Amino acid sequence: MDTMVHSLSQAVESLHEDIFKAVDPLGDAEINWVHPQLSNTIGILLRHVAGSERYWIGEVVGGRAMHRKRETEFTHEPLTKAPLVENLRRAHSQVQEVLQSLSAGDLASLVDVPSQSGTRQHTKAWAILRSIQHMSYHLGQIQLFKKMATTAQTAEGRL
Repeated sequence: MDTMVHSLSQAVESLHEDIFKAVDPLGDAEINWVHPQLSNTIGILLRHVAGSERYWIGEVVGGRAMHRKRETEFTHEPLTKAPLVENLRRAHSQVQEVLQSLSAGDLASLVDVPSQSGTRQHTKAWAILRSIQHMSYHLGQIQLFKKMATTAQTAEGRL
């Protein structure tokens, strides 16, 4: 694997490890905990990260049809941790397959990316970095929500 591609793959790997580490000790109650003034939960974020990663790296970079329905990633219903973690693990595996198939030259290839203002062209490297940035942002939210959820439930006497 090319050095640059390997570095990007390692960054994705590291983010996944941090997400799994953050959610490992949590139960379904913490996965579904929602701050009274916010709408997302850790479970919703796990589902969204998997969908986003499949889209940006699997579909945009890898050319694989992922049939993403972004709006369904944010629906509110009781979620169970195990299937969410498994879904993210499968997304990670799919993404790593795409990354391992890339060369340095592939990173400079242009891809068309639909946006609200029309189609834009970006390099595959840009799309991968966009995914990494997005995952990093949501990792921070997951870590913060974890602290808030466990603090709130301890204060309520549930833990």
